[in-house]
Amino acid sequence: MVIPLVTLPITYNYLNSEVYGLWAAVTQFFGLFAFSDLGLGNGLYTKLSQANGKDDLTLCKKIISNTFCILLLIAVALSIIFVTIFPFVNWAELMNAQGDETISLVPYLILIIVGCKLFDIPIAIIQRTQYALQEGYRNDIWGIMGALLSLCSIIVIARYDLGKLALLIVSTSIPVVVSLINMLVYFNIQRKELKISFKMFDIVMSKDLLSLGIYFCLLSVLTSVGYSMDTFIVAKTCSLTDAASYSVIYKISIICSAIMTILGMPLWGANGEAIARGDIDWVKKNTRKMSLILGSCSILFTICVMLSINFILRIWMGESFKFSYPALLWLCVMQIMFSFINPYFMVLNAYGIVKKQILLFLIYTSIVFALKYYLSLKYSVVIIPAVGSLLYMIIVCIPTYRITCKLLRHS
Repeated sequence: MVIPLVTLPITYNYLNSEVYGLWAAVTQFFGLFAFSDLGLGNGLYTKLSQANGKDDLTLCKKIISNTFCILLLIAVALSIIFVTIFPFVNWAELMNAQGDETISLVPYLILIIVGCKLFDIPIAIIQRTQYALQEGYRNDIWGIMGALLSLCSIIVIARYDLGKLALLIVSTSIPVVVSLINMLVYFNIQRKELKISFKMFDIVMSKDLLSLGIYFCLLSVLTSVGYSMDTFIVAKTCSLTDAASYSVIYKISIICSAIMTILGMPLWGANGEAIARGDIDWVKKNTRKMSLILGSCSILFTICVMLSINFILRIWMGESFKFSYPALLWLCVMQIMFSFINPYFMVLNAYGIVKKQILLFLIYTSIVFALKYYLSLKYSVVIIPAVGSLLYMIIVCIPTYRITCKLLRHS
């Protein structure tokens, strides 16, 4: 998490503000690939954690193998679709690219990002598997190694001026390559008993996984649009330079939610195992405890950031860097609410209760995206995180808390 912050000034200055803004906008736009696995990754998380709670290794292997087979088919199908439509889309116009250099980089950047995301669809199963089996530390160790490799590569590219395209390729592809190595090591050395087998493909189980996965897929689409489209909206309604500035303070704000997610994510697998074993009291106790801990940490983080941000950005990005202080404050408020409510989402996910979450985010996303886009045309970028935060509290946080508390009382 620290290394991307260290490399940000290097990449920002080396690429220039417009190309960096393009990179941020394209990355967030294709962040919608979060739903490309049809929610099977999240479905795997729920089913595998429950099977692990039953100590059934055969069932665990069958769930992993069936999920991988479907994800591989999805990746192939999406690749064919993308290659077919790619030549017919004016990507530069879609991304609001202005300068000649930026326009020339657009198609290459699209190919790099989409190619890596498609390749990552079946490989991403390793992260879900390790977290569902409460071995997420393995994934995190590989992630650290990948981050260190990215740091070294970016420094070398910038130092010897190997080209903007080389920097974009390396920064985007290294995480995928590291995940692939993690998967090969895990299933062939560390947990051979769970090694993926195409012979275990089962139509009935696949339909069951797809049924749950599609609900998670829809939820992923709604949350991606609701959470991750701010920079794209700024790029479309303002400029790529504004998008670059907004992207920087957005990265700072989500440090908090990233830390809270790391701390809270193991609850999904642990809750699934506890539910399978009938230990509901453990779920109740730890959900309340983690909500208070994560929320309090998020508030403390926000206070520290707001008091020191001018000094940090002056040292980090230089005296000439301009940003919106109120926008950063609202972005941090959003992260505080996310931290408080995240453990309650982990309970609903462990139970496989997705439809109610879909309804909440359908209402939230449809309203918030339209309002953000419309109001940002009339007002400054501050309106984007302000609207998102206020509506998130009213439409998502309060109902989710009430639904989860009722569920646990009657379990």
